[in-house]
Amino acid sequence: MTNHDAQLLQLTICGEAAAWKSVGFNVIDIGNGNSICSVGGVKIYFENDTLNKGIWRIGTKRISGVIDSLKFDDLSVERSFSDNHSVLSDHPNGITGIDHLVVTTPNCNRTTKAFEETGIAARKVRTFGKIGSETRQTFFWLGNVILELVGSNTKEDEGPPSIWGIAFVSKNIEETVNFLGDTCTPLKPAIQPGRRITTIKTQEFDIYNALAVMSPHGEAI
Repeated sequence: MTNHDAQLLQLTICGEAAAWKSVGFNVIDIGNGNSICSVGGVKIYFENDTLNKGIWRIGTKRISGVIDSLKFDDLSVERSFSDNHSVLSDHPNGITGIDHLVVTTPNCNRTTKAFEETGIAARKVRTFGKIGSETRQTFFWLGNVILELVGSNTKEDEGPPSIWGIAFVSKNIEETVNFLGDTCTPLKPAIQPGRRITTIKTQEFDIYNALAVMSPHGEAI
């Protein structure tokens, strides 16, 4: 399987449509308490479901089922929830795409093995922190979106992984920060050289997952 075969197509979120509107996403009501928006070609489907919290399903091409408890839908053969609706991809907050999806795990080896057995190969591994308690980042590609797996490099605990958050890309990070105002953190250098990042204060809007916004690749500062 190539990275293109696993292209990220949709994220399903329980509730939160009104909260995402409040931080500048163009969210469209499609009835029955459900809503959608599109970010860089990825549909974000807000499902009227109170049994789960935040992002709980990942829709891709050619991946279906459960990967170490993470739920995947194959949207190359199964119609997207939003196929019959027109979705606007321009957002007042200036966000134009998804840079990476962050998943945390109590057991990096187990979750990495589960991904690779599905055909999603790890492309890069990075460790950082104090010796004996390092954090490991493992990077996979879902088409043109990175899936970043984060966990301990030394411990292997029980329990499932979880979807921690999304890092978006803004076409103009200063305009995004000005739009968000006090609802985001001050702009600072990102880990990636030459890029900058801000974090939306999601707790003020009852948004379950962390949301960050980055400047584009190759930004001149």
